[in-house]
Amino acid sequence: MTIRMHKKIKITVLRAEYDQELAEQYAIPNLEMCPFHQKGQVLYSDGINPPDGMCGAAWQVIGPMVRRLSEGQTVQSTGTWLNDDTIGVFACPDGIRPVIFLLEAE
Repeated sequence: MTIRMHKKIKITVLRAEYDQELAEQYAIPNLEMCPFHQKGQVLYSDGINPPDGMCGAAWQVIGPMVRRLSEGQTVQSTGTWLNDDTIGVFACPDGIRPVIFLLEAE
């Protein structure tokens, strides 16, 4: 039986945005910025589990990528969109107030 060691993954919030036009058209009244994440926030995952405070919807998107990086794999085919194969840049699925995350293996 092979036991895989998982690297710790640093998750940094690069941006937390809010699209006023989309909010006015589609959101509930008084919808505010993401309540979970702010620019500059740093969280850590063991490579398998979401960090405390991580938005569940965001984790559904980035969780598989966190796991890949924690196992030493890449999240893209070499040279397809990022200049460093050891990182990942991903967004949560909230189209009105998206959060952009940088994933790095430690």
